[in-house]
Parts: sequence; C-alpha cells; structure tokens
Amino acid sequence: MTSITSLELNYLVFRYLQESGFTHSAFTLGHEAGINTSSIDGNLIPPGALIRFVQKGLQYLEMEANLSNSDVETDEDFSFLHPLDIITKDVNQLQQLVKERRKNRDKDRDREVEREYEGERGQVIEKERQEKEKEHDKDRTDTDMVTNQEENDSSQA
Repeated sequence: MTSITSLELNYLVFRYLQESGFTHSAFTLGHEAGINTSSIDGNLIPPGALIRFVQKGLQYLEMEANLSNSDVETDEDFSFLHPLDIITKDVNQLQQLVKERRKNRDKDRDREVEREYEGERGQVIEKERQEKEKEHDKDRTDTDMVTNQEENDSSQA
C-alpha cells in the first residue's frame, strides 16, 4: 500500500486554502513547505481533492467500524456514523457504537413483531367473538321460531 507523503499532503492543504479563499494562509504554507519548488504538477490535482480525500477516509473508517469478523449479514445492518464520531473515536469505539445501534434496532424490530402478533391475535379473538354472537343469535332465532310454532299450534286446536 502506498502512503501519502508530507509534501503531497501539504500541496492538498495548499490547494484547499487557495480554493477556499484563504490566500494569505495559502501563500504562507506554500512558502514554508516549499511548494513552489516541488515536482507536483498542480494541473493534475482536481479541485476539491483534499475534501474528497478526507471524505473517502471517513467512509473507509465507517465501513471498517461496520465490519467485524463475526458479522455475516451486512446488507441491512450497515449503520451510518456521524463524521464527528468517526474523527474523534477509534475503530474499536466505533465498532462498539455500531453494535449498540444494532442491538437497539433488533429490540425495536422484536417489539414491532410482538405488536403485529398481538394485533393479529386480537383480530382472531374478535372474529371468534363475532362468530359466537352470530351462532347465539341463530340459536335464539331458532328457539323463538319453535316457540311461535308451538303457540300457533295450540291456538288452532
């Protein structure tokens, strides 16, 4: 793996300062770092290179924090981290943060499943109650019909 040299990093910071309008700071850094005597061709460096470089580093750390040897399912378990967390915490702390988020997400998912189960169970109980009520009404109607028939038979006799 190739690493960035201090001269290359200084040049990226120099360009960032120029692009951001910090001309005096860029001039001072350029003079002290000897950028004008370096062999770096500024035309090859795209605008915003330092920002892109830092963002990719943050994404790498975020991916590293989300991946561990024991994790098999990474499709839906990826947890986005705040840039300040990535900058201020080491990888072990970030991995712990991701694990805590996963536990909380799993607990929330379990609660949601339990609520769905309770809702379905309530619907089944309500349906059974309605069926019993219909059956009871039918039995009452049948009993009333028999009673009315008996009354009609006795009044005709």
